[in-house]
Amino acid sequence: MKVALVSAEAYPFSKTGGLGDVVGALFKEFIKAGIDVSLFLPLYRITKDKFFNYTLNADIVYGVPVGSNTLFGAVRIAHVSVDSDDNLIFEPSKKGNLFFIEHNNFFDRDELYGTNYGEYLDNAERFVFFSRAFLEICKIMNLKFDIIHCHDWHTALIPLYLRTFYRECSCFERTKTVFTVHNLGYQGIFPREKLEVTGFGQEMFHIDGLEFYGMVNFLKGGLFNADIITTVSPTYAKEILTPEYGAGLDGVLRKRKENLIGIINGIDYKIWNPEEDPFIVQKYGLQNIHDKQKNKENLIALTGIKSSVQEPLIGFIGRMVYQKGIDIIVEAVPKLIKEGISFVFEGSGESYYEHKIKELQSMYPSQIFTFIGFDEALAHKIYAGADSLLIPSRYEPCGLSQLIAMRYGTIPICRKTGGLSDTVEDNITGFLFNEYTSDALINAVYRFIETYHNKPKLFQMISEAMKRDFSWRSSSKKYIELYEVLIGER
Repeated sequence: MKVALVSAEAYPFSKTGGLGDVVGALFKEFIKAGIDVSLFLPLYRITKDKFFNYTLNADIVYGVPVGSNTLFGAVRIAHVSVDSDDNLIFEPSKKGNLFFIEHNNFFDRDELYGTNYGEYLDNAERFVFFSRAFLEICKIMNLKFDIIHCHDWHTALIPLYLRTFYRECSCFERTKTVFTVHNLGYQGIFPREKLEVTGFGQEMFHIDGLEFYGMVNFLKGGLFNADIITTVSPTYAKEILTPEYGAGLDGVLRKRKENLIGIINGIDYKIWNPEEDPFIVQKYGLQNIHDKQKNKENLIALTGIKSSVQEPLIGFIGRMVYQKGIDIIVEAVPKLIKEGISFVFEGSGESYYEHKIKELQSMYPSQIFTFIGFDEALAHKIYAGADSLLIPSRYEPCGLSQLIAMRYGTIPICRKTGGLSDTVEDNITGFLFNEYTSDALINAVYRFIETYHNKPKLFQMISEAMKRDFSWRSSSKKYIELYEVLIGER
């Protein structure tokens, strides 16, 4: 079975968030499973800086129609394998399974999608070029894939192109497409005049095409035309069929619901492993759970809060934005402070909420520590040192924080939505609440505090959480099974 993964980013080559983690992990797991897998990515400046010397010029030039123009690009290739320590190893003597699509005007920039002032104004052109460049490279190099797996709006037009402009191309005659929606909130919506950029005319500007409230919506290309649509948790796959979570596309998704499934993301157990974590002061696992306490002592000392090691310490790691529930956290903290709880916050986001969290720290300096930004070492220390992690998301396609927290024996307190409800078992591996209110969050924290002071129950929950398998090995098997069904091998 030959599989192509096509994505705007993949760790370690490029990354802005969870999309990069997921695609990079899938690529590595497929290699380990013996799948003949190729990964197609833009050749960004950050990718050039780190990996250019490991790549070779494929010695092809191709033309890509973008609107009324034909733009020319190149491709650099490399081959990688995975060693016994789970690291990617470049092997220049072998054929490429990494394809970096090169166009300096589009991809040789400081950032992947935009700057602090907003997204790049030519993102429609950039990812039309990327999507069609992938297809042109397949034609020129005669690359025949059983499965083309596209990720998020940046590659959503590929299934549509395969059913239209490329339907007569022999190298795609047996190809099936899978399209994964990582977060329905990001759809690739552009002004109507960008329709010309895609190569389509007004025949595609209708409700069952790319039209979306008078705009052009790239995501719809994948939703209507992929053979299978996946998203990143079973519950989120059901939620997005409703107006509340469907982001305006619930009607489209209901039409395709028989072809929509949810597969939980995983986490990299090499990176997130308290038994080997180089960032924490005391390594620990199921056999020595009590050694986790030394990481709590270190976190208290590092942050300068005045909390007793005997009192509960709760962490938050993530974006300080509306989706992540930061508004109800801000409302809840003053009431929870009275219960003797201390908090450690790490993240960034909307300036209003960053200010609110810092304001809370100034009000309660002995019980709150805030780091605005992201520091990898601090994140590991919070996962290892906190007793609990707050994840009160308004919606959450999958979520990775709760998976990491459980891996570290840190009890997650989550809203029951999306992937959070699929991965956290209430009162067994964490605490869930239903209503999106600060009172509901506070009540869930109270339940945690009660358990915290019941040490046998607490250590039972910690043990249950740490036993759960959320490795990518488990998740990747489900994708492989899906591919096999789709091409008739199962």
